[in-house]
Amino acid sequence: MSQYVVFVDEDLVAGSVQMLADTGDGAAAQPMMPTAAEQIAFRRTVLGGIASAMAGHGAAGPAMMAASANSAMAAAADVGVSASAPDPDAGIQILEGANAIVVDEDAVNIAALRKVVGLTVFPNIQISLPRPIVLEASAMPAPDWHLDIIGATGDPAAGRGILIGVLDTGIDAAHSEFAGKTIHFQEFDAAGQKVAGGPRDAGEHGTHVCSTIAGKTAGVAPGADLAVAAVLTNDDGFGRMSGSLVQIVNGFDWLVKTAFRTRFPGVDVINASLGGRGFNGYLQTAVRSAFAMGIPLVAAVGNSGRSGQGNHGSPANYPNVLSVGASDVNDRIAEFSDWGTGAPPTGPSYPLPELCAPGVDVHAAKPGGGFQRMSGTSMATPVVTGVAARRMAATPTLIGKPGAIFADLRTKLAPYAQGPLGNQGGAGRIIA
Repeated sequence: MSQYVVFVDEDLVAGSVQMLADTGDGAAAQPMMPTAAEQIAFRRTVLGGIASAMAGHGAAGPAMMAASANSAMAAAADVGVSASAPDPDAGIQILEGANAIVVDEDAVNIAALRKVVGLTVFPNIQISLPRPIVLEASAMPAPDWHLDIIGATGDPAAGRGILIGVLDTGIDAAHSEFAGKTIHFQEFDAAGQKVAGGPRDAGEHGTHVCSTIAGKTAGVAPGADLAVAAVLTNDDGFGRMSGSLVQIVNGFDWLVKTAFRTRFPGVDVINASLGGRGFNGYLQTAVRSAFAMGIPLVAAVGNSGRSGQGNHGSPANYPNVLSVGASDVNDRIAEFSDWGTGAPPTGPSYPLPELCAPGVDVHAAKPGGGFQRMSGTSMATPVVTGVAARRMAATPTLIGKPGAIFADLRTKLAPYAQGPLGNQGGAGRIIA
């Protein structure tokens, strides 16, 4: 049985909810009303109406399906904030945190759904980590060089009070790097169902990333806490860990809507290292919806730079995501780090990545104990995410304002060594 993910445009579910405005220069606008929890409930009401239309017209033609779904969206948009509604039918799952509905192909009319304005339908494709990097042997920098070069040493409380979401292979929560730290964990299978059991790492990547973000010795923000969604848990046959779109969207949804804390649902920032080459909109609506909820995404631009420009992948090449390239101990851009121009189907183009961070021979935790060095834009991205956590902890007014935190990160950078092809690392190298 095949599954599909149906994304609902954020503009359709915003309805009467007044989202937080952002001037782009870090200045706060009017407070968000209603609360984030109420927004989640409102979204579920709207998506529930759409899903009910899907279930009620599973065998209908495109015109009837479109009319029914659009009518449901219009009616639900008028009801305002409402109590959470149950999933409407077997084979249909509502993911209000991701603005998505997961459907089985035999439960709805997929061809009809594709014709409904405001809905985007994607098959349950496999999405992998960026291609692994193999570097020639060289003199190894000091273990904590990535912290020294950005100025992130000496403060074990940096990032305290910030909750960082991670979409990856999981985490070895028993590692000494995470002793005493609050770690929320949930693994999802290929069908998007929650997997019972405690924290684990299906590979090695997630533990390294989490250690670089918030580990006791390797972490940029050692005082921050973590929420880890294990969604890249299968080998794709080419030496990369991968996950299905349904798996990843469920993990994303969990990070955005779960009441990890009492003050509001969701995490403060999400770190992601996944995607292939080219622009693909499979997560664009979910990322945009999280942005509207005040949750930014920081993503690895990709590791295919040796093949020339333009090989970056999604979600890093989305316009509302902070894309990260990799630099080395000498502040040179790694030859594997992707660069080029972001070009969505509509709207203006923009240079990628936006900035760079240490991503060559980064020394961080390995599952089972001990440490290892890894290289890739996946190693640079958690450095930037950690800096974001430090900035939000130091300036709480940045929390919940993705545009403001992105602007803050973009304007506090150090120069890097320009190569023959120019600014392949974006506007500069991150500093703490």
